[in-house]
Amino acid sequence: MWQAVRDKDWKNFEAHLAPMFVGVTSRGVALDRAGWLAYWKESQIGAYTFGEVTVKPAGADMVVTYPLQLAEPGGTAPGPALRVVSVWQSVKSRWILISTSLTPVVQ
Repeated sequence: MWQAVRDKDWKNFEAHLAPMFVGVTSRGVALDRAGWLAYWKESQIGAYTFGEVTVKPAGADMVVTYPLQLAEPGGTAPGPALRVVSVWQSVKSRWILISTSLTPVVQ
């Protein structure tokens, strides 16, 4: 999904979002599906790194958490670390994102 954002592959990115998707940005702004898509379309992402992925099954859903760092295009230093918590659901042999939140990691 992050590769789709970086590559501006909006058709692929949008295909991963549930119709009733809800996301919360690192500034605490809650967005619906259309708002989330617009938010990332306005963002400039060059590189991204993530790790320490934790996946916990919850019925038909998966709760996925991981740290994420995004860099601007051409940027050499990654941005501030974010903690991602997301809920994915299996629908018709594919996974769609139901909800996600981005929380700044406080050091």
